[in-house]
Amino acid sequence: MFFVFPLGVGHAEEGVTENEILIGTIQALTGDMAFIGNQNVNGTKIMISEINKKGGILGRKIKQIVMDDGYVTPRHIANVRRMITEDKVFSFVFNLGTHTVAASLPLLNQYKVPLFSAASNSKLFDNEPFVFTEGASYRQMTIQAIKFMTEKRNHKKVAVFYWDNPLGQEHLEAAKEYFKAIGGELVADEKFKVEDYDMSSQAARLKNSGATCVIVAASPGGGTKILRAMHNIGYTPEAVGVLMLTSPGFIKVAGKDAEGLFLMLPFLETTNPSLAPWRDLAKQYYPDKPFDSNMVSGMGSVYVFAEACRRAGKDLTREKFIKAVESISYQNFDLPHYKGATDSHFGPNRHRSTSATRIGRIVNANAGSFTEGWLEWKGIPLPEVIGK
Repeated sequence: MFFVFPLGVGHAEEGVTENEILIGTIQALTGDMAFIGNQNVNGTKIMISEINKKGGILGRKIKQIVMDDGYVTPRHIANVRRMITEDKVFSFVFNLGTHTVAASLPLLNQYKVPLFSAASNSKLFDNEPFVFTEGASYRQMTIQAIKFMTEKRNHKKVAVFYWDNPLGQEHLEAAKEYFKAIGGELVADEKFKVEDYDMSSQAARLKNSGATCVIVAASPGGGTKILRAMHNIGYTPEAVGVLMLTSPGFIKVAGKDAEGLFLMLPFLETTNPSLAPWRDLAKQYYPDKPFDSNMVSGMGSVYVFAEACRRAGKDLTREKFIKAVESISYQNFDLPHYKGATDSHFGPNRHRSTSATRIGRIVNANAGSFTEGWLEWKGIPLPEVIGK
């Protein structure tokens, strides 16, 4: 299934004409990740519409093709191939998923088609020549979150509950890496698969481990199940959720079991004053949809993509676009979703913008800020690993 949103291609570069820039976006519009996927797309559509309303980019409007992969790898690959070889997109913007985007890398590299940015914060993409990512990696967020929980919240026993896929495994590996560096260890790690319905056994083992803090590296469905299972047996550790768990869809379904959950945030929380203009736009376009982290991510990706196209100039090529992205930093471009993250920049050997992380917390069914500022890579006895 695919959808074309006519938002406003002749010229030497594929996907570029005098009047248009054609981009492709692949998201999970159906299936377990549909809420996140649709919100991601909503964010891209808002920013595309606003850019086109103001005349586009050097006279060119952005035209977007959106395709659904259901968060299924073979469908994602088929969509990427079609968009490159048949639709002939100039670039991909905000394709979703760690395992899905990872599987598409051979095609992106073969055809030299950029992706800005991946809707995944996996470290897998740090050294990819045609892929950019905004915000801290799952590894970086996990390490900084554990440092915060052990030093500021005084937790001595930490466990990890993780989705048994590349996303969850990256969080687990990061936790092990950090504890090894500081001479400690996790007291337990428990995994789950999408098809797991009853998580009472994982909850019981986590409780028996004595962990007072649990990293919940899970999907919204998995996060809801494990939090509920833990609370059902009277086990109430302080838990830290990954970015997916900032979703209002998760908070609504999890209900009281989500209350008090700490969160790893790679950009500003949606209630931050710096995002007020974007929040107002979201209300105009989607008054019945929540302004959440997924929408912010989609808006941010198009926002920075457009700036790179402007910097590349009227003679827009993929090569010039990539060099233009590499010139963007907080010092020369306003980044509302990264306001205050003073290390935020790209470069020829740096296709991830920053490692800075914020800690949020769900209070009264809202995901707000918990830390006043950004956590930065200071005092951590491990390499930051942010580029080549």
